[in-house]
Amino acid sequence: MPVFDFGCRECGRAFDELVRADTTVICPACGSLEVERKLSVPARPATAGKPPDFSRLGPPPGSGCCGGGCHGHAH
Repeated sequence: MPVFDFGCRECGRAFDELVRADTTVICPACGSLEVERKLSVPARPATAGKPPDFSRLGPPPGSGCCGGGCHGHAH
């Protein structure tokens, strides 16, 4: 169950909510149903300002870009 960021169109409050398929999202400040889902930005990796080093990861298991599911076509 994902957590989404929302903004209330009535009072302007920003909040996040755990959303299930049957969830009705209501503003916790004013009770309004006039809310909109906001763009959530993922957290940046904690690398102390340096770009992440992915060189140790290597190719995926099973050889190939998708574990062999693409049947070995060249990438």
